[in-house]
Amino acid sequence: MLSKLLKRCAVSFVGLACFSLAALAVTPDEILRSADEIRNPSESFFMHVAVTGNDGSSSFEVYTKGKDKTLIRTVAPLRDVGRDLLMLEENMWAYIPNLKRAVRVSLNQKLSGQTANGDIARMRWFGDYSAKIENETTDFWQLKLEASKKGLTYDRLRAFVQKNTFRPMKAEYLSNSDVLLKIALFSGYKSMAGKMRPTIIKITNGKSSDASIIEISKMESRDLPASIFFQDTLGKR
Repeated sequence: MLSKLLKRCAVSFVGLACFSLAALAVTPDEILRSADEIRNPSESFFMHVAVTGNDGSSSFEVYTKGKDKTLIRTVAPLRDVGRDLLMLEENMWAYIPNLKRAVRVSLNQKLSGQTANGDIARMRWFGDYSAKIENETTDFWQLKLEASKKGLTYDRLRAFVQKNTFRPMKAEYLSNSDVLLKIALFSGYKSMAGKMRPTIIKITNGKSSDASIIEISKMESRDLPASIFFQDTLGKR
């Protein structure tokens, strides 16, 4: 009788353990959404960003509303002030002061050094990419992301997300044929806009040692007016 009771308890314990593990399991989309919440404070926010690379340093004010609207205003160097960028969905324009008009550019075009326009303009992954778990350790999930729409900064990427915090720690940016284009390392976690967020992103060329550093010195939630996200307002301060 005691033996049967012990067996029953053992079966119940295993079942409870399996249930607990299942309850703790998260989907790739949930991991991606949580990682995005670490990098983006809200649906509407402002950042001050500096980019340093082999070709010098630049500073930008970045205004983001939702996932599909971003205005980037160049603050420095002085010669580039007025060269503003506007992203609407997957479309992007750059205002050229000398021409006094905006021209079409793409998210994957160079902004400064190894940094592409989309590295600052479109920081969210959830909704842009379909994700699957490629591998995992006790500390990290390794996610493979594939673009779910055309015109994004990268066709594919591999993201490494810390398990206990959902912090993005590393990303490998890939071509459509899985060629390594760049490697991004997320570090310098500090409290900004109510949460610990990466303030330093080092982007290294996948074929050389050339690298650029993106440093976020300010980030705050702001209720931004829709009126600043129009092509007609580019170049106007």
